Amino acid sequence: MKKIYFILASLIFSGLMLTNAKAQSTDGWHFDVGPQVATPIRNLSYYTSFGIGADAAATTNITSEIAIGGRANYSYFIGKTPLLGNGSHGASVINVVADGNYSFPMNIFAGVDLGVGFLASNGQSDTEFARIFNLGYKWEQSKEHTFIFTVYFDQTTYQKCLGVRAAIRL
Repeated sequence: MKKIYFILASLIFSGLMLTNAKAQSTDGWHFDVGPQVATPIRNLSYYTSFGIGADAAATTNITSEIAIGGRANYSYFIGKTPLLGNGSHGASVINVVADGNYSFPMNIFAGVDLGVGFLASNGQSDTEFARIFNLGYKWEQSKEHTFIFTVYFDQTTYQKCLGVRAAIRL
């Protein structure tokens, strides 16, 4: 079942990358990269305390308000160290998702990412369905520089986190 999610996400992502007929009329592809920080919620918070990582996205506008594309991100969650005990190892979370968002007036946008998430912790790994809900702001400083600030809720089946990411459009 887990491989089906991975194959589905791969097909969606490759389909979006190969079909750019609409992208020619709306400024082509945009590439965003930047850091992210997150705090774990639910099961992930039992043994980790704080997450840091990197995020990259490739999107194209299909209309002036709607953008679609793909996103990949990596977060390392620092393990909690109990007062008495061996301590806990951290957790690595990797998401590969199809990205879609809608831009409102005043450069505010909301979106959802669907795909597959990988968790590796204490020598074990797991693959899960990933859903990431986004709310953000695009600050267009000039034609060359666009900065994107996003608050997101990552709901990868058992591991959930609330985070903030910043990106620069290349």
